[in-house]
Amino acid sequence: MGLLAISNEISADLEIGLSREKVFKKYVQSNPAGATKYAYCIASIPTPALRKQYLTLNALLSLLLVVYAVLNVLAELPINLNEPTIFILIKTVVPLVFAYFTFRFHGGVYRLLGLWCLYDLFESILLAEMSSIAVALKLLVLFFVTVLAFFIARKAFPNLKLLGPKQDSNGNYFL
Repeated sequence: MGLLAISNEISADLEIGLSREKVFKKYVQSNPAGATKYAYCIASIPTPALRKQYLTLNALLSLLLVVYAVLNVLAELPINLNEPTIFILIKTVVPLVFAYFTFRFHGGVYRLLGLWCLYDLFESILLAEMSSIAVALKLLVLFFVTVLAFFIARKAFPNLKLLGPKQDSNGNYFL
């Protein structure tokens, strides 16, 4: 069973009122080897209170990611087709993929998004010539996207680390 199917089933269980611990025990009993996967899926779903609290910031982040993708293209204009353009495509499509997952409020993507944008921010600062308004706006948007991504990740998904669920000193997962 894939992560999407597991997340959908866990979401349905949480919506009917089961606690996170009960949902975790339910899935681990049927497949003990998948405990990390189940803990990750549960921790990637925000509680209703946290979802409501950070919904506006999350919407802003999703919007800024779309703006960032557009600014990536505008900053590269005019595009010289004699040079490789695959990197322009990658730097445009990846933020749109992140925008989709942030729109869905999937907790596992925020820290990766923050790292991607932090890397791109440093690269842009070091390589940019500030030759146009689009480049300056791109840097500003990129800064805000990075800050928002890490902020939402820390506040709305406190039980996740970069690539998985957090554990206590006894090896139990935080849900």
